[in-house]
Amino acid sequence: MELNKELNKTATESKSKLAATIKENNKPAFWFLMPSLLILTLFTFYPMIMTVYNSFFATNIRGEAAKFVGLGNYFSIFQDPLFLKSLAGTLVYVVAFAAITIVAGVVLARLATMKLRRISWFQTAFAGTMGTSAAAASILWLFLFNPSVGLASFALKAMGMTNANLLVDPTGAMIVIVLASVWMALGFAFLILLSAFQSVPPEYYEVADIAGWSQYKQTLKITVPMISPTLFFLFVVEIIDGFKMFAQIDLITGGGPNNATNFLAYKIYQDAFTFHNFGTASAESIVLTVIIALATWIQFHYTERKVYYA
Repeated sequence: MELNKELNKTATESKSKLAATIKENNKPAFWFLMPSLLILTLFTFYPMIMTVYNSFFATNIRGEAAKFVGLGNYFSIFQDPLFLKSLAGTLVYVVAFAAITIVAGVVLARLATMKLRRISWFQTAFAGTMGTSAAAASILWLFLFNPSVGLASFALKAMGMTNANLLVDPTGAMIVIVLASVWMALGFAFLILLSAFQSVPPEYYEVADIAGWSQYKQTLKITVPMISPTLFFLFVVEIIDGFKMFAQIDLITGGGPNNATNFLAYKIYQDAFTFHNFGTASAESIVLTVIIALATWIQFHYTERKVYYA
């Protein structure tokens, strides 16, 4: 009995000393983390909380809550034809942007792995868009489709188009925005996919060559299954980036023509900082966040099942 008491006493003292040691060692870690926690609190957590709070209020021109309206802001945005048009346009853009970016990235990365002359030049060119700011890229694409001096406009006129100014046509403006966004995102997708391609064992391709498989069949039967984890990662990232797209719209089309490119992120900006409807903009922000979370969950729940982890 005395031995048990002594053992319990020793164990209790050891636990106390261990807890004191851990607490003492954690003090420097806490102070190192404090700046990051402070920045996250000020610029992430506090705005998130205030966005949720303001979504239940009608606000004044300064963004201050003036009158509690409950779910009124949410009901009003889903009865707003402009919001529904913006939501539909956003979904079309996101699907087109993500699909074209990934397909183009796969094609370029596959070309970059082939033993071609001067391929290093092409690799540098493909990845070069990563170093271009959204503002500079948007001005470049705006200049390309300028009806007076744009090279793209000249090319369209040479092909027989009477109205080569795509930016005044709703469908044309959507195409320009998608192409500009794909061009900007392609560098990141290319580098990630090139790394995935290079991780595929070359013996697989050697066996396929002996079997007489074409490059297309090798890509479909060997490469795509082996790089499917990377494809899944890119698909999730590009979908999220597509929903958040703002700069190209602001600088190229301004949401037009006829609100054809007034996607959700840009509409939230307009409602908040142009029309000062902060309560409505907050509700739209929450809806956009839920849509992104739902899209991500669907991808993880359904798409990931088809991913092959070697």
